[in-house]
Amino acid sequence: MNVWIPVPDETGAVARLLHAGWAVAPGARFRLAAPPGIRITVSTLEEGEAEALADAVASAVRVGRGRGVV
Repeated sequence: MNVWIPVPDETGAVARLLHAGWAVAPGARFRLAAPPGIRITVSTLEEGEAEALADAVASAVRVGRGRGVV
């Protein structure tokens, strides 16, 4: 199962998440007319990883909007 998360900057979000140890896919190749987003496969998450992933995504998006430091 995959989750689509809208983000203002796909490339930046993917890079920041990769740097934090999470591999996600930029949404460009999976969308036709949707705004920018990232695609995250959640079916392979281990128990307890969802909260850490959510925190990492929130941080990557926050930084992408200029409210944090890389």
